[in-house]
Amino acid sequence: MGRIMASDVRAIEMMLENDENARRSVSEWIVQLARKIHEKPEDIVWFFEMRRRMREVEEKAERISDEELERWEQEIERELENSKPVKQSLETLMKVGERSFRKFKRIEVKLKELGVV
Repeated sequence: MGRIMASDVRAIEMMLENDENARRSVSEWIVQLARKIHEKPEDIVWFFEMRRRMREVEEKAERISDEELERWEQEIERELENSKPVKQSLETLMKVGERSFRKFKRIEVKLKELGVV
């Protein structure tokens, strides 16, 4: 499947904002897709959200200069300094990350087999 164009996504978002029937159709499609690959509908939505975020980071990394990348990293560090501390061990966080990565890859493989991604 080709690369998703931002304009295509935005056109669908606008349609879904204004059309209840379109929202229902998309919801039904997600549920059917989830059933077909034996996953939860919310995990399908999560997969596409994660995929979109990963693509955004990759595109940003490809087009920005080293100086812009450094400023971006500094912004992230400032946000982390101002955020609430995490009350879980690093080991627990690593396990959560690993489970999420495995779930992402599992869903990706199933969707590739169907030709969806």
